Amino acid sequence: MPPLRRRLLLAALLGAVTRQATAQPPPKQTQAAVAYQDHPRGGLSCAGCTFFRRPHFCEIIEGDISPTGWCKLFDLPD
Repeated sequence: MPPLRRRLLLAALLGAVTRQATAQPPPKQTQAAVAYQDHPRGGLSCAGCTFFRRPHFCEIIEGDISPTGWCKLFDLPD
């Protein structure tokens, strides 16, 4: 690969990585907007969700979150 093409490709890749690293997370949703409830649904609860952080925090929903709660954004970890 010619040196100029290699440098342009490298610059494009570095630019993409920089943009991705500085991207802001989406704003948090309100509990009402995601139909949050403080009890499980169908055996699923916040404690098993990708976004839940102990002891009572969610990365995408505002306010205190119960580990036994549930919302429509529930996501099982991969």
